[in-house]
Amino acid sequence: MISKYKVANAAPTIPTECVIGLDRDGVINKDLGTYCTHPNSFEPIPGSLEAIASLRQRGHKIVVITNQGGIEKGLMTPEDVNAVNNYMLDLLGKSGCPSIEAIYYSESSNKKDMYAKPNIGMFKRCEKENKHIKFSTGFYVGDKMSDYETFEQFLARKTKEEEAERQRRAEYEDREWRRMASLLETKQKIEQSRSHHDIVDQSKKIYESLKK
Repeated sequence: MISKYKVANAAPTIPTECVIGLDRDGVINKDLGTYCTHPNSFEPIPGSLEAIASLRQRGHKIVVITNQGGIEKGLMTPEDVNAVNNYMLDLLGKSGCPSIEAIYYSESSNKKDMYAKPNIGMFKRCEKENKHIKFSTGFYVGDKMSDYETFEQFLARKTKEEEAERQRRAEYEDREWRRMASLLETKQKIEQSRSHHDIVDQSKKIYESLKK
Protein backbone atom coordinates (compact mmCIF):
# COMPACT_ATOMS: atom_id res chain seq x y z
CA MET A 1 0.00 0.00 0.00
CA ILE A 2 1.07 3.56 -0.62
CA SER A 3 -0.39 6.89 0.30
CA LYS A 4 0.32 10.16 -1.42
CA TYR A 5 0.00 13.10 0.88
CA LYS A 6 -1.03 16.06 -1.23
CA VAL A 7 0.66 19.14 0.09
CA ALA A 8 -1.60 22.15 0.41
CA ASN A 9 -0.56 25.56 -0.90
CA ALA A 10 2.14 24.25 -3.21
CA ALA A 11 3.99 27.08 -4.89
CA PRO A 12 4.58 26.26 -8.58
CA THR A 13 5.71 29.84 -9.17
CA ILE A 14 8.94 29.17 -7.28
CA PRO A 15 11.71 28.47 -9.83
CA THR A 16 12.63 24.80 -9.61
CA GLU A 17 16.07 23.28 -9.94
CA CYS A 18 17.01 19.72 -8.97
CA VAL A 19 14.97 17.29 -6.88
CA ILE A 20 15.89 16.74 -3.23
CA GLY A 21 14.28 13.57 -1.92
CA LEU A 22 14.20 13.14 1.84
CA ASP A 23 13.43 10.32 4.22
CA ARG A 24 11.49 11.60 7.20
CA ASP A 25 12.32 9.80 10.43
CA GLY A 26 16.03 10.08 11.14
CA VAL A 27 16.55 12.84 8.55
CA ILE A 28 14.02 15.55 9.36
CA ASN A 29 12.98 14.44 12.83
CA LYS A 30 14.84 12.39 15.40
CA ASP A 31 14.42 8.63 15.13
CA LEU A 32 13.49 7.71 18.69
CA GLY A 33 13.55 3.98 17.99
CA THR A 34 9.78 3.74 17.75
CA TYR A 35 7.08 4.94 15.38
CA CYS A 36 6.13 8.60 15.35
CA THR A 37 2.40 8.24 15.92
CA HIS A 38 1.51 11.71 17.15
CA PRO A 39 2.69 15.27 16.49
CA ASN A 40 3.85 15.44 20.11
CA SER A 41 6.47 12.79 19.34
CA PHE A 42 7.78 14.62 16.27
CA GLU A 43 11.06 16.20 17.36
CA PRO A 44 12.94 17.96 14.54
CA ILE A 45 16.67 17.35 14.25
CA PRO A 46 18.31 20.70 15.04
CA GLY A 47 18.87 22.64 11.82
CA SER A 48 16.95 20.22 9.57
CA LEU A 49 13.94 22.47 8.99
CA GLU A 50 16.10 25.49 8.27
CA ALA A 51 18.22 23.46 5.83
CA ILE A 52 15.10 22.34 3.93
CA ALA A 53 13.83 25.93 3.87
CA SER A 54 17.16 27.09 2.47
CA LEU A 55 17.05 24.47 -0.28
CA ARG A 56 13.48 25.39 -1.15
CA GLN A 57 14.28 29.09 -1.28
CA ARG A 58 17.01 28.28 -3.79
CA GLY A 59 14.36 26.77 -6.03
CA HIS A 60 14.92 23.05 -5.42
CA LYS A 61 12.02 20.60 -5.49
CA ILE A 62 11.48 18.90 -2.13
CA VAL A 63 9.87 15.46 -1.87
CA VAL A 64 9.53 13.32 1.25
CA ILE A 65 9.54 9.55 0.67
CA THR A 66 9.27 7.42 3.78
CA ASN A 67 8.21 4.00 5.08
CA GLN A 68 5.54 4.08 7.77
CA GLY A 69 5.36 0.39 8.61
CA GLY A 70 3.52 1.02 11.84
CA ILE A 71 0.29 1.27 9.85
CA GLU A 72 0.48 -2.35 8.72
CA LYS A 73 1.32 -3.39 12.29
CA GLY A 74 -1.75 -1.63 13.62
CA LEU A 75 0.26 0.82 15.72
CA MET A 76 -1.04 3.86 13.87
CA THR A 77 -3.42 4.85 11.08
CA PRO A 78 -2.95 6.86 7.87
CA GLU A 79 -4.76 9.67 9.68
CA ASP A 80 -2.09 9.58 12.40
CA VAL A 81 0.66 9.82 9.78
CA ASN A 82 -1.11 12.69 8.04
CA ALA A 83 -1.46 14.53 11.34
CA VAL A 84 2.29 14.21 11.93
CA ASN A 85 2.99 15.34 8.37
CA ASN A 86 0.70 18.34 8.81
CA TYR A 87 2.59 19.29 11.94
CA MET A 88 5.90 18.91 10.10
CA LEU A 89 4.66 21.13 7.26
CA ASP A 90 3.52 23.72 9.76
CA LEU A 91 6.98 23.75 11.32
CA LEU A 92 8.57 23.99 7.87
CA GLY A 93 6.36 26.99 7.06
CA LYS A 94 7.43 28.72 10.25
CA SER A 95 11.06 28.02 9.30
CA GLY A 96 10.72 29.73 5.93
CA CYS A 97 9.66 26.84 3.66
CA PRO A 98 6.22 27.75 2.25
CA SER A 99 5.69 24.51 0.33
CA ILE A 100 7.13 21.23 -0.87
CA GLU A 101 6.17 19.13 -3.89
CA ALA A 102 4.75 16.04 -2.19
CA ILE A 103 5.00 13.42 0.52
CA TYR A 104 4.78 9.71 -0.28
CA TYR A 105 4.71 7.04 2.38
CA SER A 106 4.27 3.30 2.29
CA GLU A 107 1.96 1.70 4.83
CA SER A 108 4.36 -1.16 5.48
CA SER A 109 8.05 -1.99 5.58
CA ASN A 110 7.43 -5.39 4.01
CA LYS A 111 9.94 -6.28 1.29
CA LYS A 112 7.09 -7.85 -0.68
CA ASP A 113 5.37 -4.46 -0.80
CA MET A 114 6.43 -2.90 -4.10
CA TYR A 115 6.05 0.57 -2.60
CA ALA A 116 8.03 -0.03 0.59
CA LYS A 117 11.73 0.74 0.54
CA PRO A 118 14.06 -0.92 -0.38
CA ASN A 119 11.70 -1.41 -3.34
CA ILE A 120 11.49 1.52 -5.74
CA GLY A 121 7.73 1.80 -6.22
CA MET A 122 7.36 5.12 -4.39
CA PHE A 123 10.04 6.76 -6.50
CA LYS A 124 8.45 5.51 -9.73
CA ARG A 125 4.97 6.59 -8.70
CA CYS A 126 6.21 9.99 -7.59
CA GLU A 127 7.74 10.64 -11.02
CA LYS A 128 4.67 9.29 -12.80
CA GLU A 129 2.26 11.52 -10.89
CA ASN A 130 4.51 14.59 -10.89
CA LYS A 131 5.87 15.06 -14.40
CA HIS A 132 8.16 17.90 -13.35
CA ILE A 133 10.00 15.65 -10.89
CA LYS A 134 13.00 13.76 -12.28
CA PHE A 135 15.18 12.07 -9.69
CA SER A 136 17.89 11.59 -12.30
CA THR A 137 18.63 15.28 -11.77
CA GLY A 138 18.57 15.10 -7.99
CA PHE A 139 19.45 13.39 -4.76
CA TYR A 140 17.92 11.30 -2.00
CA VAL A 141 18.92 11.69 1.64
CA GLY A 142 18.30 8.86 4.10
CA ASP A 143 19.66 7.73 7.43
CA LYS A 144 20.36 4.13 6.44
CA MET A 145 22.63 2.57 3.83
CA SER A 146 19.58 0.78 2.42
CA ASP A 147 18.11 4.20 1.53
CA TYR A 148 21.07 4.99 -0.69
CA GLU A 149 21.06 1.49 -2.18
CA THR A 150 17.36 1.88 -3.00
CA PHE A 151 17.98 5.20 -4.75
CA GLU A 152 20.93 3.80 -6.71
CA GLN A 153 18.80 0.84 -7.74
CA PHE A 154 16.05 3.19 -8.91
CA LEU A 155 18.47 5.30 -10.96
CA ALA A 156 20.05 2.19 -12.52
CA ARG A 157 16.63 0.78 -13.42
CA LYS A 158 15.52 4.14 -14.79
CA THR A 159 18.66 4.45 -16.92
CA LYS A 160 18.07 0.96 -18.31
CA GLU A 161 14.42 1.71 -19.08
CA GLU A 162 15.31 5.02 -20.74
CA GLU A 163 17.95 3.33 -22.88
CA ALA A 164 15.42 0.67 -23.92
CA GLU A 165 12.93 3.42 -24.80
CA ARG A 166 15.55 5.28 -26.87
CA GLN A 167 16.36 2.04 -28.69
CA ARG A 168 12.66 1.39 -29.32
CA ARG A 169 12.20 4.90 -30.72
CA ALA A 170 15.29 4.59 -32.90
CA GLU A 171 14.02 1.30 -34.34
CA TYR A 172 10.57 2.83 -34.94
CA GLU A 173 12.07 5.86 -36.70
CA ASP A 174 14.26 3.57 -38.81
CA ARG A 175 11.22 1.53 -39.85
CA GLU A 176 9.29 4.70 -40.67
CA TRP A 177 12.20 6.05 -42.72
CA ARG A 178 12.44 2.81 -44.69
CA ARG A 179 8.67 2.78 -45.22
CA MET A 180 8.68 6.36 -46.51
CA ALA A 181 11.67 5.62 -48.75
CA SER A 182 9.85 2.61 -50.18
CA LEU A 183 6.71 4.67 -50.80
CA LEU A 184 8.76 7.39 -52.52
CA GLU A 185 10.51 4.83 -54.70
CA THR A 186 7.16 3.28 -55.67
CA LYS A 187 5.73 6.72 -56.47
CA GLN A 188 8.71 7.53 -58.68
CA LYS A 189 8.35 4.22 -60.54
CA ILE A 190 4.65 4.89 -61.12
CA GLU A 191 5.40 8.38 -62.44
CA GLN A 192 8.14 7.04 -64.71
CA SER A 193 5.78 4.36 -65.99
CA ARG A 194 3.07 6.94 -66.72
CA SER A 195 5.61 9.15 -68.50
CA HIS A 196 6.67 6.22 -70.66
CA HIS A 197 3.08 5.41 -71.58
CA ASP A 198 2.40 9.07 -72.41
CA ILE A 199 5.35 9.12 -74.81
CA VAL A 200 4.16 5.92 -76.53
CA ASP A 201 0.61 7.28 -76.85
CA GLN A 202 1.88 10.54 -78.29
CA SER A 203 4.05 8.70 -80.82
CA LYS A 204 1.07 6.63 -81.91
CA LYS A 205 -1.00 9.74 -82.45
CA ILE A 206 1.74 11.36 -84.56
CA TYR A 207 2.12 8.18 -86.60
CA GLU A 208 -1.63 7.96 -87.22
CA SER A 209 -1.77 11.62 -88.32
CA LEU A 210 1.05 11.09 -90.82
CA LYS A 211 -0.78 8.16 -92.36
CA LYS A 212 -3.74 10.35 -93.23
